[in-house]
Amino acid sequence: MVKVPVQRTSRSVFDQKRGIIMGYLAPGEDLLGGLKKVCERHGVKSGSISCIGSLSNIEIVQLDYNDGEMAYSKPIQWNTPVELLSGNGFIGVDEQGDLDIHFHGVFVDHRKNVSGGHFLEGKTIVAITLEFTIIVAEGIQPVRETYQPSGFSLFNFYDESEA
Repeated sequence: MVKVPVQRTSRSVFDQKRGIIMGYLAPGEDLLGGLKKVCERHGVKSGSISCIGSLSNIEIVQLDYNDGEMAYSKPIQWNTPVELLSGNGFIGVDEQGDLDIHFHGVFVDHRKNVSGGHFLEGKTIVAITLEFTIIVAEGIQPVRETYQPSGFSLFNFYDESEA
């Protein structure tokens, strides 16, 4: 009898005693959207993320420096599979109190070109799997706020009683 493959679905497990979530995102899942779903499922609004895996396509921005000014590049897309060698980020909220993830990663493509940058939500899709660990922070609330005069949106870290 031939076994029919079952579609793998995303899964996560929360060790509340240690404040650690481990799991994976399934093929076709958006990287940041999927990680946000995990956070929402477990009620997490503060922490850090570490992950590895494969992505079928990605969209990032990288730091640019023009005429003495720092800025992000226009979105850069890779429409071929890449191996995510290291992905790291912070979980917090934006100025409206909505869940926000600031995520950077380093990846290699099929031509062995290594690159990386600031990952964007919505167009970074899991190919085979994306395995992650989330360390949940208690008593700390990162809030992404616009920093003047640069105009960059940055996380500030507050004691929960201050947020």
